[in-house]
Amino acid sequence: MSEERYTVGKLGELFGLSRTALLYYDSIGLLAPTCRTAAGYRLYSAEARKRLEQIVVLRSLGVPLERMPAYLDRQGEGKIPVLLRRLFAINGEITRLREQQLAILDLIERDGSLAGIKPRMHLLEDFGAAVGVTKQNWRELHCLFESASPGLHRRFLKFLGFTPKETQALLDRVKKA
Repeated sequence: MSEERYTVGKLGELFGLSRTALLYYDSIGLLAPTCRTAAGYRLYSAEARKRLEQIVVLRSLGVPLERMPAYLDRQGEGKIPVLLRRLFAINGEITRLREQQLAILDLIERDGSLAGIKPRMHLLEDFGAAVGVTKQNWRELHCLFESASPGLHRRFLKFLGFTPKETQALLDRVKKA
């Protein structure tokens, strides 16, 4: 019984990657073919498939390709520094995004263009729809905004023209969800 082998095309298909991506991974030493056919085609083993699976997971977590060998080629605790580095980078990104969020809210407040927008909520709904907010997930959005930054959430609702009573009613509805 021979070990299962994967061509570049088949391996790429399994993970939703292009042939070019796999060839690039080979060129940087991240995922070398196990062997080649007589015609020179790359073949990958089940072990290489498992390595690619780890690469795909790490990419989905935002780990840069140049950090992957440090993760993939180490055992046990040797992998932790790579993951911690990514975790710290994510924390930095979150901080930068929160700073951007505050800056946007400050610009909106100074501009005053959202003052009294409540009669024009359809414009906000159109914008929300354009970025993926639907009637089905608006509660989740408000819930996430409220849990991440209650003060900013209330400030945003105020900018939209919600009265304190309306804001509280909205928050009560969100909590029930």
